[in-house]
Amino acid sequence: MNRSSVTEFLLLGGLETSNMLWIFFSIFMVVYMLGLAGNLTIIIVIRADSRLHKPMYFLLENLSFLDVCLTTVIVPKMLDLLLSTQKAISVSGCFSQMFFSEMIIVTECFILVVMAYDRYLAICLPFRYLVVMTKPTLVLMVVVCWAMGLMYSFTFHILVLQSSFCGPNIIPSFFCDGSLLVKLSCSHINELQHFRQLTGLFVGPLPILMVLSSYVAIISAIMRIHSTEGRKRTFSTCVSHLVVVTLYYGTGIFTYLIQPMMENAQGAMNHILSSTYTVVSPMLNPIIYSLRNQEIHRGFRKIINQNILIVA
Repeated sequence: MNRSSVTEFLLLGGLETSNMLWIFFSIFMVVYMLGLAGNLTIIIVIRADSRLHKPMYFLLENLSFLDVCLTTVIVPKMLDLLLSTQKAISVSGCFSQMFFSEMIIVTECFILVVMAYDRYLAICLPFRYLVVMTKPTLVLMVVVCWAMGLMYSFTFHILVLQSSFCGPNIIPSFFCDGSLLVKLSCSHINELQHFRQLTGLFVGPLPILMVLSSYVAIISAIMRIHSTEGRKRTFSTCVSHLVVVTLYYGTGIFTYLIQPMMENAQGAMNHILSSTYTVVSPMLNPIIYSLRNQEIHRGFRKIINQNILIVA
């Protein structure tokens, strides 16, 4: 049973004494709004254009939805704290933010694995692609991804609720990061740390290895294509996903592996860099996916033209 004496946590991301709080607030606000607009546009375009009702875009739609959820769980409170003199969040508010953010992050890890598998089938086994990637199979894969995220977050949340927090109550981050919250527990800390370590292998290295194995097979298949133009065209179908995966796992590795080993050097800049995992990446994903994707461009132009005709 939780017998905590702490009633609130202080989210101190290292900018408390900065004279540029309004600038940081404006930057995070712009990034949040751009990410929200970009991901919602991706969802609307895919929903509206029947030509985009394909497995790859169904998965992209889910990724965009996850990005909208993640930034909405974290950024509004972050913006509020940037300009507030009291950098506090209630214990229940912190636990809720941690629960949903952890669930979404883990779910997104496995959605990216499914997207890599989709590209593997499309390039390496094209004749089996439509047989395997049916709508029921896609829905089942996405449901399993959400179920794994939910089970992970729910189990960790139960362990946290059974722990006591007696002080200190300072979380050196812009949001309630579970890996930092664990260090503040004055009970069950071994269970919490063991859970994070064991499940960290499942939600960290395992998805990365699965994505890497898919891309090893993809690159091998591309190299066997005799035509240079054919290799370029085939590789272009998965380059967006490869960039997103690199950005997502790269910032994740920095946040959860490299940054904790730099405790003596931690400061505002480190916390700003770690925020790319939850703020900047969701903003860049729709840009990366739509930058060179002609099908999304056509879908977007179709919606614009239809709205122009309606107005006219």
